[in-house]
Amino acid sequence: MHSKLNFFNFDSNTRSDCGDVLEIDISSNGLDWPGVILEKGSSPHFYPQNVYTPYFYFALALDQDLHWKAKTVDGMASLKTCPGEIWINPPGTPFSHDISEPCYFVILAIEEDTFLQNCPLPLNKKQLKFLNNYNVDDHAIKGIIDLFFTEVQSSGSNGYSYVKSLISLLSTHYINNYSNHSDLQRKPGDSSKFDQNEIDRIDKYIDAKISQHISIDDLANIISCSKYYFLREFKKLMGITPYQYLLAKRLERAKSLLGNRESNITMVSLDLGFNDQAHFTRAFKSHFGMTPGKYIKSLPPS
Repeated sequence: MHSKLNFFNFDSNTRSDCGDVLEIDISSNGLDWPGVILEKGSSPHFYPQNVYTPYFYFALALDQDLHWKAKTVDGMASLKTCPGEIWINPPGTPFSHDISEPCYFVILAIEEDTFLQNCPLPLNKKQLKFLNNYNVDDHAIKGIIDLFFTEVQSSGSNGYSYVKSLISLLSTHYINNYSNHSDLQRKPGDSSKFDQNEIDRIDKYIDAKISQHISIDDLANIISCSKYYFLREFKKLMGITPYQYLLAKRLERAKSLLGNRESNITMVSLDLGFNDQAHFTRAFKSHFGMTPGKYIKSLPPS
C-alpha cells in the first residue's frame, strides 16, 4: 500500500513525489478520521528536497538504528536515529533529507487546523512558532502515538471522539513544550540569558544526577525557561541538541567507570539510564568506535 501523505515542493507549491517510496503496512486509511493520518511502514530510502507537509508531522523510528543526513542552517548534518526517537516537523516548514538506507517508521500526521482547533490552550495562531526537532526522546509523545496506533489496530473501535481526545492531549503537550507559547505568556524581561554560565549550571546538575532520569524539562527549569527556548538556544550555543549532549555525558561517565576492570557492563548501562545493555552497546560503539567489551580488553594491564 502506498502512503496517503501529501508532500509539496516549498518553492513551487506543487506536489512532490518524494513520499511515493513509502510502503505502508498498517494505515488509518478507511477510518473516519478527518485531518488525521497514521501509517506504519518502511522505505528503502527517502530523499525529500526542500519539501513541506500541511501537517504537524511526528515520525517515530522503529526496529534499527538509522544513519542519515538532514539540512540545517550550517549545511547537511549527519544524524543517527535510534528506535523510539521521533522527528517532529511543523506544517509548512521545509526540510531536506538524505536517507540512503532502509528506514522503518510510524508516522502520525495531523492537519494544522485539526491540531490547533482541538488544543484547549488559549492560542494566538499568528504568534506561535515551532521548532523542527530531530531525534526527540519524549515518552509522552511516543505514548500518545502508541495509543493512536492501537486504535488503528482495533479499526477505530472507540470512535472519532476518542481520537479527538488524543489530539487534544498531543497538541497540549507539544505546544507547551515545543513552541514559544509559554514564552508568549511571560512578562517582558522574564526570560533568562543563555550563555556558558548556564551550560556550567547544567553540567553541574547532570554530573550530580547522571545516574537518575534527567528530562529536558529538568534542564530547562534550571535556567527558568521554556522547553522550546531551551532546545532552540542550547543548539545555537553548543551545536548539538540537549539529547545528544546528555547522551555524550553519560557515555563519557560509562567509559570512566569501565576503566575500573571490576565494573560490570550490564550494571554500568543500567546505572546510567540506558534501557538495556544492547542499547548501551550500540550507543557506546557509535560514540567511541568500539563496543564496551572491546574497550575493556584494550585497557593496559593493571
